[in-house]
Parts: sequence; C-alpha cells; structure tokens
Amino acid sequence: MSKNKPKTVKSEVAEERENTFLSIYGVKHQKDILELFEVEYDSCKNKSIKKINELYRDYSYAIFYLYSPSSIRNNLVKFKNIIKKSGGKYEALALECFTIDAIYSPIKKKDLAVKKEKKELIKNEENAIINPQTTIKKIEDLKNILAHNKFGVGRNQKVEQIRAYHIVAILGLATGRRFTELLKTLEIKKRGTKITFSGLLKGNNKEIEGNIIGLSYSEVKDYLTELRTFSNSENFTEDEINAKYSKVFNNNLKKLGFDNVKKTRYEYSVAGSQLFKEQGETIEDTITRILGHKEVFSSALSYT
Repeated sequence: MSKNKPKTVKSEVAEERENTFLSIYGVKHQKDILELFEVEYDSCKNKSIKKINELYRDYSYAIFYLYSPSSIRNNLVKFKNIIKKSGGKYEALALECFTIDAIYSPIKKKDLAVKKEKKELIKNEENAIINPQTTIKKIEDLKNILAHNKFGVGRNQKVEQIRAYHIVAILGLATGRRFTELLKTLEIKKRGTKITFSGLLKGNNKEIEGNIIGLSYSEVKDYLTELRTFSNSENFTEDEINAKYSKVFNNNLKKLGFDNVKKTRYEYSVAGSQLFKEQGETIEDTITRILGHKEVFSSALSYT
C-alpha cells in the first residue's frame, strides 16, 4: 500500500484558501466567486455607493486572502473588469472603491510597521547576510559545470536546455538583471573601465552604470549570446518570453538552489550592496543604484 505523500506548504495554503472561500461564498474557486460577484454587482450597480462599498467588503476575502501583493493586484483587475463590463451609474466610483487602500488599512498598517523595522535594519547594515564571496563561489561552480558539461540531462531534455537554465542563474547572480531582460532587452557595453546596462524594463529603460559580480564583461556577452540563440528571443515579445519560459526556468532554478529568478537578483543586490557601496552611500542607496531603480526604500525592502 502506497504511503500518503506529505502536503507541501503550497498545497496547504491553497486548501486553507479554498476552505475559507467555501465557508464564505459557498464555492471554492475564484472563477466561481467572480460569477457570483457579477450577479451581485448587477443587482446593486445603480442603487448607491454604500451598496458598492458593502459589496467590496463582502468580497475582500476573495481579493486579499492568502495572496501575495502581486496576486492581490491581479485579483483586483479581474473584479474591476467585471465592473467595467457591467457598467452602471456608479461605475466610476465602484472602480475607485476597488483598490488595495480601500479595505487594506489594517494589513497595510502592519505592513508599514514591518517596513519601518526593516528600514532600521537596513540603516544599521544588519541586512548584510550574504557574503559576496558566497555569490562568486556559486557563479564559479555553475561555470565549472557548464565548462565540463557535468549536469545530468533528463528524459525529454536537451543539453542546450540545461545549459540555458544554468546561464540564467549565472547571469542573474552576476548582473542582477530581470529574466526577460536577460533573454530579450538587455544591452551591455564597455566604456573604458565602466560597464553600462540599457534596455531595462523599469526606470524608463534609462541606461545605468552597471556592476558585474564574478564574471568578466566578455563572459557576460558570450553567455547572453548563447542564451538568446537558444531561446530565439528576438522573434518574441517580452510577454511571449515570459509565457514561454518563466515557469520552466523558475522550476529548474530550484534544482540549482534558487527559489526563482528573483532570488538570483536578491543575492546580487545584497552581495552588490557590500561590493559596490561607495563612501558616504547608504546600503539602500547602493541597492537602488545597482538595480537601476528610482524608489530607494522599495528597492531595499524588496531585495534585502
């Protein structure tokens, strides 16, 4: 008799969410909840803004319960699309009601307290939990595997695929660039002793002075060329690149010791905050500068 497999954290969270939805809405899945919402919105869309606010509170669990901030934003879009489709006298006000701030204040208050505490840790430089040499060692290990083709190739996999997974990890650790930038938009240039990155997806693609960890300029260029040849990325949009590759790359990065592509960017930012911190510069300023962000603390809080 086969033993029951232990539940993963993800499956337990999903089950808890479904059970909560079932107890509140009588259905488990978001698509069914959205159908219920459409019916209820149609019934109150011309009555009063008070009814709209009550409706938002009624569906707050479906929007906020056990989701990440990005998931919450995506959920809000789905509810707003129903409002736009159904219209009504209070459509504009309803769209304003359906925001994170409208009902998120208790969670936001707690979140701000956590951020305040984390800001103090950053200011005190207690976020330096990654030794830069650890990041460099990971890059060297991955390079060695690539150089000698020491990785195992599973069924229905090609050597080029496995190499691509390793290259994304190497370049993420070495340059801190996003997944779609590595496959599609990133341009890297050498100007004397300086390296510049352009084609960034945020910051209005403004060119920044780049920092590279553990690789030479020529190695980065060679890895980018190989990666893009494999992915044939010039024939795809950024959205198509994400749809085609992000999930499979994240899954395989876990096998290399990273939770996802963002984890390599995290390691780059923390290692870089120690390697490239200039005199008189705070750690959060360094992280913002080397990642090419505009907002200082949002960069520091997200990547430390």
